[in-house]
Amino acid sequence: MSEKGERRAPGRRKHGLTDQMKALATSALSQKVGYLRVEDFPDAEMFNDLPTQAYSPNRIIRVKGVLLLVKRGLVEVWHPHHDLLVKKLTIGAMFGDMPLLGQTMVVTQAVSGPAGATVGVMNAERVRELINSNVDSLAERLYPRLALAEAEHYRAIFQKADSRLAALLLELAGEGSTVEGIKQAQLGERIGLMRETVAVVLNSMKKDKIVGIDRKKTTILDRNALEKLSRL
Repeated sequence: MSEKGERRAPGRRKHGLTDQMKALATSALSQKVGYLRVEDFPDAEMFNDLPTQAYSPNRIIRVKGVLLLVKRGLVEVWHPHHDLLVKKLTIGAMFGDMPLLGQTMVVTQAVSGPAGATVGVMNAERVRELINSNVDSLAERLYPRLALAEAEHYRAIFQKADSRLAALLLELAGEGSTVEGIKQAQLGERIGLMRETVAVVLNSMKKDKIVGIDRKKTTILDRNALEKLSRL
């Protein structure tokens, strides 16, 4: 990092990740960082008088111990070690390192966009006020994500690819029997698998007559077998 706090590419040390693995990591991080927005809070009046901090273009935004709201411009979220753009946060998006609200940057870094950015700053005290004023809406927004994160964490550590994919298909199908409009690569991004791995697993399930495959459509043929597989 330069003295002025500009983002710069990492050194030459290689981590060993393939381009596909980097793409999977980027997709996963984009779902975990900066997902709250102002419209998620019915009682959002306190956002109007937040102290603000302005950043000139391409500056690292300090997030330790604060929750930030994009007021002007654009904030980019980068994976600094791989120099990958994870996502762009527009006006109304919230981000930062505030465990009190379940917010973290994971391994990413926030950088002001090409035209700069202005962010509203909330310390722990302001965040507590925000929580107290929006308890019900926050519970509906965050608790399901917490449950999903716990399930995904278990599956990533202990389950094999076929069990993880079975659980995802059941989640996407809901009470129905089909999963449509989602490519194999997108299925893989959801659970950290390569597209080629997803294809192999789906073909195995098709051979066992658990699912049927037709282009972008996957049909559950044996829900009991799929549910059993998802629990292995």
